Amino acid sequence: MTQVTIKRNQEGKITRFTVKGHTGYADAGEDIVCAAASSVTWSTANGLENVLSIPITYTEKDGYADCIIPDLSPDLREKADVLLESMNAFFEELTRTHREFISKTEV
Repeated sequence: MTQVTIKRNQEGKITRFTVKGHTGYADAGEDIVCAAASSVTWSTANGLENVLSIPITYTEKDGYADCIIPDLSPDLREKADVLLESMNAFFEELTRTHREFISKTEV
């Protein structure tokens, strides 16, 4: 099972997201749940880093991704929130439709 953890600060802003484990939905290369989780994780990290030029701290290895978002100016935070909350909404839907393969918690 893949476990997604979303960490929020006291203002409710996402400051970190971690995705770990393998979904087990299907064999490697055919696992659509894994592909969906990987795609939204990479898309969000790339958007933060390469589109918005936010110096995130990103760690990735087999079955594990962790992204830490630094403190941001209000304008940049607003832009980052669009990506981060979109990712969160995607994970919400993915866990609703495939709850036996992926779970999400917020802390």
